[in-house]
Formats: sequence, C-alpha cells, structure tokens
Amino acid sequence: MNKNILFAFGGMVVGMVLMAIIVWFTMPSVMVVKYRSGQNYDKTVAALSEAITRKQDWRVLTVNDYQKSTAAFGAIERTCSITVCNPRYAAQVLASDRNRGVTAFMPLGIGVYEDKQGNVYIASLNVPLIGRMFGGTIAEVMGKNAGNDLSEAIAFVAEK
Repeated sequence: MNKNILFAFGGMVVGMVLMAIIVWFTMPSVMVVKYRSGQNYDKTVAALSEAITRKQDWRVLTVNDYQKSTAAFGAIERTCSITVCNPRYAAQVLASDRNRGVTAFMPLGIGVYEDKQGNVYIASLNVPLIGRMFGGTIAEVMGKNAGNDLSEAIAFVAEK
C-alpha cells in the first residue's frame, strides 16, 4: 500500500514538473502575439494608430520611439510601442477595488518593429487570454471587448 502511494505521489510530482517546463517554454509565444505587416514601418504605425482611434472610445496616448531613445546605448532597427487606452473599458475594470492591480499593465501597449531584413511586425499582448486568467469583469472587458477591438484594429493592418 505504501509503495502505491509513493508511486502515485512521485508520478504527480513528475507530472507537475513536466507541466511547469511546458508552460515555461510555451508562455512567451502564447502571451505575445505577432503579426507581419503588409506595409512599411511608417505606414504601419500610422495605419494602426488610425485603426485604433476609429474604434469607439479608443485613444492613442503615445508613440514611444525606442530607436531614438536607446540610440546612446546602441543602434537598433526602427521600434516603437503605441500606448492605447479605452477610458470606458478602464472605468468598468477599475470600478472594483480588487481589480485595480491590473493598472500594472494599463494602458495597453502595441509594438511595431522592423527586423534586420526590413520586415515590419506588430506585436501585442494576448489581451483575451490575460483577461480570462483574471476572470470576472476583467475577463468580460479584456477578454471580449478590448481583445476584439484591438484584434480587429491589428487585423486591418496585418498582412492577410
């Protein structure tokens, strides 16, 4: 009997370790979604900004130029993050004290970058997945509303 319990416990520990390894290596590709743009860098930034502001209540707050801000530390290809916010959605999420921790990743950022071959990409957090991880109002707002809005805006610019 003790052997069976020990064997079951050992199997459970091995399973947990394997699951942790799988999660560790797959999370980056699941949490950050990348799309190739069909346009050059400048057109991608402009088209994405426009597509976002066409969505109800969405605002582009800043475009952070990392090529410029990191120039003193080394040359990189054109790279920026576009910070976006929807105050209506933010108000829904932040109405509850228990949800205010998500301000750690508000406003949302969308990356646009050029690789060494000149290809342009759009990168964003997997907003629907993050929303589902929190549940409740956050899942409703991020998982459905914000996630759909941002996916549609990015799809407008991404290569078909």
